[in-house]
Amino acid sequence: MDSVTIKPSKLSGTIKPPNSKSYTHRALCLSLLSNSPTIIVNPLLSRDTNASLDSCLRFGSEINNLDSSIELIPPSKLSNPGKFNVENSGTTLRFLTSISALVPEGEITITGDSSIQTRPMQPLLDSLNDLGVSCQSIDNDGTPPIIVKGGGIRGGTTEISGSISSQFVSSLLISCSKAEQETNIKLIEPIVSGPYIDSTLYMIDKFGGLITRKDNIFTVQPGKYSCNKIHIPSDFSAAAFLFTGAILSSGDVTVIMDGQEMPQADKNILDIISQMGASVNINPQDSSFTVSSEGSLTGGTFDLSSCPDLLPVVSVLSLLCSNSVKITGIEHTKYKESNRMKLISEELQKTGANIVESENSLVIDSPNSIKPCRLNSYDDHRLFMAFSLIGLYSEGIEVVGRQSIDVSYPDFIDDINSLSGKMVIN
Repeated sequence: MDSVTIKPSKLSGTIKPPNSKSYTHRALCLSLLSNSPTIIVNPLLSRDTNASLDSCLRFGSEINNLDSSIELIPPSKLSNPGKFNVENSGTTLRFLTSISALVPEGEITITGDSSIQTRPMQPLLDSLNDLGVSCQSIDNDGTPPIIVKGGGIRGGTTEISGSISSQFVSSLLISCSKAEQETNIKLIEPIVSGPYIDSTLYMIDKFGGLITRKDNIFTVQPGKYSCNKIHIPSDFSAAAFLFTGAILSSGDVTVIMDGQEMPQADKNILDIISQMGASVNINPQDSSFTVSSEGSLTGGTFDLSSCPDLLPVVSVLSLLCSNSVKITGIEHTKYKESNRMKLISEELQKTGANIVESENSLVIDSPNSIKPCRLNSYDDHRLFMAFSLIGLYSEGIEVVGRQSIDVSYPDFIDDINSLSGKMVIN
């Protein structure tokens, strides 16, 4: 069975989370478009990033496996593979759509699994058409499968919505350095997941790209990418589950985080759990954070518009709060691997929690005691990991969807158990 049963247990110890999924995607795509080989140090190798890695190979790259690193040797010109299947990786989908326009000729079809085929793409397609690329949704509904015609990106001027996904503008920023002329991209507010754009700009700068930003207007100069070596930082998105596990289990866990100077949206988890009343100690000597908690947490209001991937962990932490928790800025989580707002509301009510869902928020009141229940993650990796942590606190929790963890954190169950957790695979 694709499920785990979790026994109440107290997490303790020191651990290092996997490295960043989002930075690995960016490193692979920028290396693909570079003029020289790149060594990517400590990349995350998971189902999602393997979709991007496989795409690089099909575009004509060579990959050499080194000790804890990979060397990507880019092609002199991109090959046309004809068709890509990005499986469940939304980042690969968005980034590949723009990169596909850079093949010398021919068409590329981009598709994915059933979840991917519901992902909105029209804002990116409209902007690429503004910039001289012929691309469209095959079903004319703004979702994959997508057809992109090669021949290059002309450049010019476009406007793009920031309200659905920051991946749209990141995709344009990465590929428009290869446009025939200067590109000006105006990002229309409201802007969700803004720190992910900062991550993209950080990486483009490391690869020598020339982008200036004035307010929400990005000017991209044509140029060459090159970076001999890039280090992938530890992933705060993954670390958030370890911090949450420490709190739910009334434990004490030290998490070592490399590359803290690199912007990451989900570093906000540290502020959120501090506001809830957990103890967060910073250890500068080894770049780590020690998180612990005893007793109930306080409630509050938390705006996750810049860090939507924290919705699952903040939701399960709400089950321990003595006051209501209001989570706002999350309308765009409907367009993730699943409709996370809807599914979190439905599943966590099984625990006895009272949850009110509106267009852009959840209000969660914790139950007096968590009911034994079977929770379905609907094959969403972040829902599975967050739901399973509830069992560290309360008896009788089973969670379906174990195999989804290979999307971002393949060793999640092993890591929790190494900290004295009791997750049993059914």
